[in-house]
Amino acid sequence: MDLTMYKRAQLERRLASFLQREGFSNAHAFIVALRQEPSLYRRFHTYLTIHVTDFFRDLPYWMHLKQIIAHHPQKQWSLWSAGCSWGAEPVTAALIFEDLALPYHIKATDSDDIVLEQARQGVYAEDSYQKVPSNYRRFFRLHNDQWRLKPLTHGTISYLRHDLVHQPPPGTFDAVICRNLIIYFEPPARSRALANLQLALRPGGLLFLGATETFLEYHELGFSPLAPSIYQKD
Repeated sequence: MDLTMYKRAQLERRLASFLQREGFSNAHAFIVALRQEPSLYRRFHTYLTIHVTDFFRDLPYWMHLKQIIAHHPQKQWSLWSAGCSWGAEPVTAALIFEDLALPYHIKATDSDDIVLEQARQGVYAEDSYQKVPSNYRRFFRLHNDQWRLKPLTHGTISYLRHDLVHQPPPGTFDAVICRNLIIYFEPPARSRALANLQLALRPGGLLFLGATETFLEYHELGFSPLAPSIYQKD
């Protein structure tokens, strides 16, 4: 795992917190244990990478995206959800397409195998379900005190491992969703990530970033702003 792309101060805070949580007195003891316990490395990898996400996070922004999609119906939408974590963002996008009755396929990627497996299960706790607006809750069902996503009828979501910074895009898409991820990258990694997002889009494709992210270089990368956090490739 290449940590040079992440901001150092953030990594140091998370490393110190992980060592305290796992009961290690110093980094040397932790390194020794890492070499002996593969499961410890997997937990560490998941803890270092950011997985703060929710269904319909920043709801007004998602509704802007829905309006744009509704005005551009086509045979089938192809989307990439980069840094998808446990699946809240690709599922949110899928529910919007289901509500519009438009065909779609979403390729959802993350660098962490543990959260990808969680995403594939399509099972969510009560607090996550409560973030879903009431008119979209019909797409879930309660089973054994957990909420499950019902079978999708207008499209599909596939999950796979992918590194946004170090690997080329996993295809060419009509829209790319990458929210609240590049803010954690150092400038060189951020530039590589944005270049890959731009490369992944067809002309006229949509790039949907996070509400707190700045994208001042949108013009030089060939984008025009459409709505808050939503850009269109020229």
